[in-house]
Amino acid sequence: MCAMTLCAEADTFRHEEKDFSYAVEMARKLGFEYIEPEVMTGRCLLNVYGYCNITSLEDDPMEMRKAIEAAGLKAACLSAHSNLLDTVYGVDYLKKAIRFAHILGAPMVNTAEGPKADWMTDEDAFRIMKYNLDELLRMCANYDITLTIEPHGVYTTNAEGLLRIMALSDSPYLAINYDTGNVAVAGNDSVETLKAVVKHVRHVHLKDIVREKTAGHETGVTAGAAVGEGDVDIRGCLNVLRDAGYQGCLSIECSGTEALERSIEFLTPLLR
Repeated sequence: MCAMTLCAEADTFRHEEKDFSYAVEMARKLGFEYIEPEVMTGRCLLNVYGYCNITSLEDDPMEMRKAIEAAGLKAACLSAHSNLLDTVYGVDYLKKAIRFAHILGAPMVNTAEGPKADWMTDEDAFRIMKYNLDELLRMCANYDITLTIEPHGVYTTNAEGLLRIMALSDSPYLAINYDTGNVAVAGNDSVETLKAVVKHVRHVHLKDIVREKTAGHETGVTAGAAVGEGDVDIRGCLNVLRDAGYQGCLSIECSGTEALERSIEFLTPLLR
């Protein structure tokens, strides 16, 4: 029996202009066990008026936890994309997310390196990331929260960069959230890259992309493809994970409820 479990990534509902309760209800109706919420700092009027499912870190995480548990769901991971290359904003944001995740009951906080400034050399970048990670991972240990790094930028969408980031710390609280689509958008092979880093993978975003609909390094774009309908070798990625004994969530990231339903239809027989 396959130990991998499907999860609904809240970013799937980004363009449906509904609040987080809608994402929870759709995940419940579609039979998911897990959901992956997203958070942001500050407040957004779209969120306040119910047109955005991204929750403010200023809100009470216990309210989100109660809503998730009332639907019979669990929080697999808290998506809190920040900037590991920013020693002020990025670190503060992630510290708030770690506390939020602890109360929420989510075992992981997901982030990325963020945009690299033109003035920053590679040596500068990795020195800054190590400094920030040392600070954040001490806090992760206190709260028993794993910090997962997602492919999203110039260093994380390739195996060399991901492995170099993993080598910045020997903390058991540092891991990878592997995004199959973002690696492909960056022009790299999703299967081969996964093979190189799979021992560090603790969470997975299953995302498919249609190359003709993406341009450059648009790693935040879902490209409209349901999982299994794009150009990423999803079956190959699942085989790599299975061979490595991966027993975590596969968080589906696509565009909207209909695409999510098609993704479930594609993936369900592959996980039996």
